[in-house]
Order: sequence, then C-alpha cells, then structure tokens
Amino acid sequence: MMMNISRLKYRVEVLSDQDGIKRYGPFNEQKAREFFEVEESLGGTARIARLEEGIRETWKVITECGDWGDRERGPPEAMKAEAQPR
Repeated sequence: MMMNISRLKYRVEVLSDQDGIKRYGPFNEQKAREFFEVEESLGGTARIARLEEGIRETWKVITECGDWGDRERGPPEAMKAEAQPR
C-alpha cells in the first residue's frame, strides 16, 4: 500500500542538551502529536511545526512545550504568523 506523502506535513523539533535542534519527521498530524506528547511527558523541550504551502513553503510552529527562550524561532514568516498582541 502506497503512503500518501502529501499528508506528511508535520515535524517535531526537540531541543537537545547541546542547544541544537533535532528535527524528526515528516509525520501526519496524529503521529506528530503522539511523538510530541512523549517528549512533553518526559519534561522535554519540543514543538510541532506544520508545513505551510504558498509561494514559498515555510514551517509554522503550532504548539510547543518547555522553555525555548530566544532560540531559533524559524523564518520571519513563521514568527509573524505566531505573533500575538500583548
């Protein structure tokens, strides 16, 4: 059975002990959330990013756990999409 690759639009990013970001995936949404929940339950620092299609493909963070501080937030397009008024 062939897997529909177009459904694999999610990845999980995990902050490693050496301040590096490890990226896992691509996953479908359910598998990404399962992977994320395991990291969260272990007290890890993780986030789920979704591939946004348009003129340019960008990754938008949709949920995260742990303290990311001022670490890499992704391309400016992703930061604008996440910005919320204070």
